[in-house]
Amino acid sequence: MDKMKKLIEDFSNQLRDALRIGKEASIQPPAREIRNVVVAGMGGSGIGGSLLASLVQDQLRVPLLVCKTYDIPAFVNEHTLFIASSFSGDTEETLSALEQALQAGAQCVAITSGGAIGSLARRRELEVISIPGESKSPRANIGYSLVQLLFMLQYKGLIGGGFAEEVERLAHGLDQEEESLRLRAEKLANSMKGYLPVIYADSRLYPLAVRIQQQLNENGKHLCHVHELPEMNHNELVGWEHPEQVLTDCKVYFLLSSYDHPRVRERFRISREILAKKAANVSTIEASGQSLLEQCLYLIHFTDWISYFLAKANDKDPFPVQAIDYLKSELEKVK
Repeated sequence: MDKMKKLIEDFSNQLRDALRIGKEASIQPPAREIRNVVVAGMGGSGIGGSLLASLVQDQLRVPLLVCKTYDIPAFVNEHTLFIASSFSGDTEETLSALEQALQAGAQCVAITSGGAIGSLARRRELEVISIPGESKSPRANIGYSLVQLLFMLQYKGLIGGGFAEEVERLAHGLDQEEESLRLRAEKLANSMKGYLPVIYADSRLYPLAVRIQQQLNENGKHLCHVHELPEMNHNELVGWEHPEQVLTDCKVYFLLSSYDHPRVRERFRISREILAKKAANVSTIEASGQSLLEQCLYLIHFTDWISYFLAKANDKDPFPVQAIDYLKSELEKVK
């Protein structure tokens, strides 16, 4: 059975189940004033934190930092909401950061399916939102992790609850559009084979571009490069000169959203004119949905299908991540 195909097909149901889990969670208001938020996570769990930061920047009145390493910043204290997000619960970087946050007196909570972080949370009587872990694929469970992050901020009084209606609406829309969306993804993936995808996005959607990169890497077994505008216009744009043999093997994709800054849209237009003379091809991938959250979830699902079909074009199984498994097994030897 094609595990990854089934997981991608089930995305709309995953979103609905994530809403159920979040609504049934037992999370209390904060014990102390929250003055900053830190989300710790790696890979498929960590990207949920990055997406969260972008999605709530117009609502959240306190700073939010995503921690993707072993150590926490010095500002973490009793007024920090520290969210450890780990699908497996055994992510060593996130476990290390959580242990440090507990020592710093932070208000710690967890989103996990269990593992060492689940055990630590039970011992320390931390609040936990439990997510299913049966799939053994964190990257295929972004719906669970992202939705629970939103619920956690809502329960702590930091954002409103309107996101739930948006998620439900998007899930219904995906059901209606699934077949055509899949066909377009397959066509795009086949045209991507043999080329280096270069993805550019407005800074607001940059975490989404990184998510796409990760999926092309892990599912497609395919390298990808991403950058954000306007920053790209201040450096990388000049780099499109050499090496010439690499440039002609690049295909450029601009992610478009109705939430792009108007000036960034102009930068997209001018940048496309420049890059069209350098790359093998320049095209766009456009979001659909009424809200930024809906547009992000739409593009997550669409580009997950692209990564799946790219794996097939590359004659690879999208599910296993042998290089990561090998790296982890080697790290286990030097603990």
